[in-house]
Amino acid sequence: MKRALFILVAIAMTGLFVHSHASAQVRGKALYEKMTSERLVTSEGSSRVQWLPNGQGYLSTETDSKSGAKIFMRVDPKSGAQKPLFDETTTAAIRSAYNAAAPASGDGLPFTDFDFAMDGNAIKFSVDQKDYLYNLADNKLSFLNRPKVEPQPVSDDLMRNMRGSQLWNGEYSPDFRYFAFVKGYDLYMVDTRDGSEKRLTTGGNEKLFNARPDWVYPEEFSQTTAYWWSPNSKMIAYYQFDEGDVHKYPLVHDLKSEAHLELQSYPKAGETNPTVYLHIIDLESGKSVKVNTESTNQNYIVRPIWLRDSSGLTFQRLNRHQSHLELLVADPKSGAVRKILEEKEEAFVNLHDDFHLLADGKHFIWSSERTGWRQLYLYDLQGKLVRQLTDGEQPVSSLTAVDEKGKWIYYTANTSMGLETHFFRIKFDGGKAQKLTDAEGSHRISMDPAAKYYVDSFSSFDTPPMANLHEANGKKIRTLMSSSTEKLDALDLEEPELVIVKAADGKTDLHGLLYKPAGFDPTQKYPLIVSVYGGPHSKSVRNSYQKSGYLQMMAQLGYMIWSQDNRGLRNRGKTFETETYLKLGQIDLADQAAGVKQISERSYIDGSRVGVFGGSYGGYMTCLALLKEPDVFHVGVAHAPVTDWRNYDTIYTERYMRTPQENADGYDTGSALKFAENLQGKLLITHGSVDNNVHPGNTIQLIEELVKAGKYFDLMFYPEQRHGVRGAGRAHLSNLRLNYFEKHLQPQPTPPTM
Repeated sequence: MKRALFILVAIAMTGLFVHSHASAQVRGKALYEKMTSERLVTSEGSSRVQWLPNGQGYLSTETDSKSGAKIFMRVDPKSGAQKPLFDETTTAAIRSAYNAAAPASGDGLPFTDFDFAMDGNAIKFSVDQKDYLYNLADNKLSFLNRPKVEPQPVSDDLMRNMRGSQLWNGEYSPDFRYFAFVKGYDLYMVDTRDGSEKRLTTGGNEKLFNARPDWVYPEEFSQTTAYWWSPNSKMIAYYQFDEGDVHKYPLVHDLKSEAHLELQSYPKAGETNPTVYLHIIDLESGKSVKVNTESTNQNYIVRPIWLRDSSGLTFQRLNRHQSHLELLVADPKSGAVRKILEEKEEAFVNLHDDFHLLADGKHFIWSSERTGWRQLYLYDLQGKLVRQLTDGEQPVSSLTAVDEKGKWIYYTANTSMGLETHFFRIKFDGGKAQKLTDAEGSHRISMDPAAKYYVDSFSSFDTPPMANLHEANGKKIRTLMSSSTEKLDALDLEEPELVIVKAADGKTDLHGLLYKPAGFDPTQKYPLIVSVYGGPHSKSVRNSYQKSGYLQMMAQLGYMIWSQDNRGLRNRGKTFETETYLKLGQIDLADQAAGVKQISERSYIDGSRVGVFGGSYGGYMTCLALLKEPDVFHVGVAHAPVTDWRNYDTIYTERYMRTPQENADGYDTGSALKFAENLQGKLLITHGSVDNNVHPGNTIQLIEELVKAGKYFDLMFYPEQRHGVRGAGRAHLSNLRLNYFEKHLQPQPTPPTM
């Protein structure tokens, strides 16, 4: 009788649990849908400020209630007072000049958008795809006679922001007398006064690129430009890429009955690089000088920048290991080169954009990690160190602005073991740095060109995004943007929890974030999903507002979501960053596995149901997690994974791994292909069929190894998609991933034991 009663009670309680779980699932999916379809954190105001040149304040726009015309207003940052940027006299002068040049008729400004030019002394605007330059000093309007630049052959998706690139748009000389552009594989110039065209280079073809970038320099060095006007508009420097011996990877476009073959110039780790040269053309004489860069396929030529007086062209030269960087300056008349300074490291030198030339023409500011922490230095152009400007163990993130009159240098730096970013300033003569941001969190700074004011946009775990306007000394003027979380708060979600775990070495502290579903019940066990990237120069966990992001949304579907940093990432100094040097896929994966083991010790996390997902390097980590740590990770969704570093490009891969010839063991130990036979869990691999970053061959090679090992897996190719899946494919990929986890992780807590 007692046993029968016990069974009835158990059945009843199980039924209640199942009913409760079904209700929780319905609520969770409703929350997910609401969070993905509605804007639950709303903002008032804007953090975006378009600064005017020469300390004139910032720009605001209004719409005339009667005419509907756009009115440009100058805002005084301190008082907030507004007045028209173009007064009636200037507006009438611009309109009159335009009517005479077009010819056209009408009143008011003829444009709805414009750009300042020539150090703020002129404006450039376009009407009906025709460009005009209006000199504000002499009230003179010039029609800029230039051709329409067509997208060049084999340039679709060559780099990020292709539509806004120099290659697709051309570039005016600083005085707007000339317009340079690329046609095919050569550089041309047009005189904007009469439209006459002049060819500046010859011999360009599919193997020799003149003034146009290849794929790898923009992608891995962020070197998106390939020619540079001198400040005096009398010379133009340009790259020449010798791609003759570089491997051409085939990408097949299959959506039409007759497939199209795209051959991409792509140097793979250990293989032949392009040889990159610099040339300088004197426009008056037509003479071209080859800079003595000592270029080979074993070095890189990057960051060409003219001196302010056009007397020299600076550039940086890196060896193939990227462990030795030289800052050099070339004489534009002879091509002779002089060394200014050099940086050497045992692992790799990180490129930066902290080379700032001062107006005196004799000094510059530079950043270096020679102490193990990126700091700022003042040099003269002969290469003599004047002084170190910043110090300590808070690595500089970026050089924000330089106030030469006030002798202040403004910069951001990473604090709290890379968890936060703050804004500082320091005097030219050194001394103690002043911290200008007080609130905890991650701060992003926009400073006006005169370094009188700045906008501080920030958030933290507890503070939703907001933006304040400040004076240069840090004094707050007013709030520009605030956020309301009323709609989000009404959902009664769990706060993401910051957790510190130990790395696989048992000593190093690592940050992680744990997201929990609404209605979280600590007496139950939930499956865990790990969101991972983990690659060099990345950072997953920051003190910023996380309560409304995608991982929080995923958690509502009944999961614990976990995201953590591993050793080898940025913002914590060079020693931390180089922990994975020569060992990609080893230290980083070991840290991720160690974090999962530690967080799974919590009673409400089911360590037998752990999923993992990521794309690109995160896809690589996902594959490795399933193959090298099958006892820790059980279900994975990997998008566009690198499966063997021999398949990836030279610049990125060799920076961290050297070449396969030098580091064969490191390449093998970090290769997913070598561990295919270990697959025990469920693995879904997705890839764009014409991915020109991580080639589809990565996935195809892993498929081959899995098949040979007799392993079963799931696969999805997205036709005509590159590295990032767009359009309908993006939604399909997101839903496919969620469905895969739901099927194999069964996101419900386990019923209570009797």
